[in-house]
Amino acid sequence: MFERFLMTLPAFVGQTLKFIFIVLVVGSMAFPFGQMLPRKNFDYRHHPFAPYRWEKQGMVYTKLRIQYWKDKVPDMSQHVKSAFRKKITVFRSSEYLEMLILETCVAEFVHFVLILISPMFLIMMEGTAGWICMALYALGNLPFIMIQRYNRPRLVMLMERQEKLEAQAASKKAGQAISTH
Repeated sequence: MFERFLMTLPAFVGQTLKFIFIVLVVGSMAFPFGQMLPRKNFDYRHHPFAPYRWEKQGMVYTKLRIQYWKDKVPDMSQHVKSAFRKKITVFRSSEYLEMLILETCVAEFVHFVLILISPMFLIMMEGTAGWICMALYALGNLPFIMIQRYNRPRLVMLMERQEKLEAQAASKKAGQAISTH
């Protein structure tokens, strides 16, 4: 039925609708896939999630002015209530920040997998349209990877700072407890 509907439309419109349909289907499957991945399998301190030297702790992305557009791209956690909220509040703990860092690893991995499966458009779409859609899909996932790689080093620094503050507060509390006995 969908194919018959596409046949009645001009080729460009039909191919565009087919592209949108495939992106929606794959995207709706990618999110639960990411949610199911065990976070213990991701280590932000090691390859491939640790920053590369050429990234200069994520600062290379500032040349692309990422800080101005990164918050304008879609974020599924804003629309799915069961998703991990990716907002830093005033009352952040080092544990929360570490979970947030792991979420950046998962998001990067999922978008990398989406790039790897982009050749599906060569199978699902005819000729030049398949090549164009494959390139658009792969390129469309790159900004999401760049955002994770830009944010992660900054979050790690914030987490380390928070861990020091928490350790100082704990030692101060322990010192007060000892002086009261």
